[in-house]
Amino acid sequence: EQRFEDTFGLGARGVSLPQRRFAQAALSEMLGGIGFFHGRSLLRSERREEPVPGTESMLFTAVPSRSCFPRGFLWDEGFHLLLLGRWDPALARDILAHWLDLLNADGWIPREQILGDEARAR
Repeated sequence: EQRFEDTFGLGARGVSLPQRRFAQAALSEMLGGIGFFHGRSLLRSERREEPVPGTESMLFTAVPSRSCFPRGFLWDEGFHLLLLGRWDPALARDILAHWLDLLNADGWIPREQILGDEARAR
């Protein structure tokens, strides 16, 4: 609780105890939604009608819901990192580095990473 207050200063700004508890729960959910995914994305091919497997990739990322969305979303990650960057800058840098590692030769990062059987099943 002290680290939370030192980081975000909600009590010092007069935020009520129930609202601070809600904020702590939100941070806890965000931290609990961090996962590590590994596998191959399926990519469109100009030469084949069926999708082809991409290169083997890894992604350490926060997800909106592991049970419903067990995959990374680049757009969401930007918002996740606003919170995580305040709480644990090293953790946020590690997550960002995983996304940057997915950059392809054209400078493009797919907006959604569906890596492995768990993600593909959903």
